[in-house]
Amino acid sequence: MTVPQLDAGTMGVGHSGSPDPRQAARECVQAALAGRTPQPGDLLVVFTTVGEDVPAFFDEAAAAAGAATVVGCSAYGCYTTEAPGVGGCSAAYLPAGDLTFGVGTAESLGSDIAAATEAAVVQARADAGGSGEHDALLLMSDGLAGDQREVLRGAYRAAGAQVAIVGGAAADSLTQTGTYQYARGRTLTNGVVALWINSRRPVGIGVAHGWRPVGDLMVVTRASGNVVHELDGRPALEAYLEMRADAEAEFGAQDAPARSLAERLMDGPLGLPTTAGGYDVRHIFGEGPDGGLVMFGYVSDNAVVQVMTTSHDELLAAAQEATAVATRAIGRVSRGALVFSCTARLANLGEKVVEEGPAIARGLDGAPACGLFTYGEFGRSTGSSGFHNATVTVLAV
Repeated sequence: MTVPQLDAGTMGVGHSGSPDPRQAARECVQAALAGRTPQPGDLLVVFTTVGEDVPAFFDEAAAAAGAATVVGCSAYGCYTTEAPGVGGCSAAYLPAGDLTFGVGTAESLGSDIAAATEAAVVQARADAGGSGEHDALLLMSDGLAGDQREVLRGAYRAAGAQVAIVGGAAADSLTQTGTYQYARGRTLTNGVVALWINSRRPVGIGVAHGWRPVGDLMVVTRASGNVVHELDGRPALEAYLEMRADAEAEFGAQDAPARSLAERLMDGPLGLPTTAGGYDVRHIFGEGPDGGLVMFGYVSDNAVVQVMTTSHDELLAAAQEATAVATRAIGRVSRGALVFSCTARLANLGEKVVEEGPAIARGLDGAPACGLFTYGEFGRSTGSSGFHNATVTVLAV
């Protein structure tokens, strides 16, 4: 395979669609390295769809990365700005330069996800040599472990409110049978990976989703775990579909063919109004017990929600906006970006998904990016919140 030669400090990205996990790992890593030899302290981030032997993929990627630190996770789909679309695996190589990286892990998350994440973040910060002038924290968690807000809670306890956080919940192929995380030479299946980034210059975080509300507000009158059982005192699915029917003209504007119930639910998430005047989006995975709605993210009792809709153009504009926000935050030409995009956005993007990579490239003014489709996204510049669904979050360096 022929790969272009890049300058020593340039971020490189690579993609492979090979069905063989070891060959795919070698191809995407070699493309990201672009002929360079990784040095101690450099970073390689790898993402892969769930195939027959995910641990073999990670092991081969680590071998191909040489002296670099390697972290990664599984995804519904992977892409780069040079290879847009869904599928295969992707890699990003970031020479250290003025960056210092530290890695922490926790597994068997159990009932105290926050405590496990807190321990991983403490380990990662120590591994990076402590806090620096400009810190950022990248998180990759098991997307099936439970309430992903607890990941942020634990990270907040360890890192404080001023450290920027970005990342995503690892995904599988919508089977919900298992996800993977990788760090420190080990493949985890119920874990969280924390990557602490120290930089002498600002790093940028961008968050955008492109959804807008339709219909009336509803109140979550009963919820447990990731299932909303009742809306306005009625079975949640019944109330939701009635609200969808009232706003059917909005959804019909998508020019989409007839879909299964799961697909129909996925392209109309629930939005939770925020104090800033926007909406946090929570996607619906399917029908739950007793006519409830199974959610990708947890929604609390007494929350106010509204049905959301969007268009191809709005979703693509959001990807470009998130990237542009992250790029502006660093105040200089970006070396590149890591992008965490929600799997559920694919129901609305459809074939237009191949345009997400170019939209991100426009936001980066042509710098490379490596991305994946997740089961939830982390993104905050400051503060204690930052878990998202149906969203694009970006780390620009």
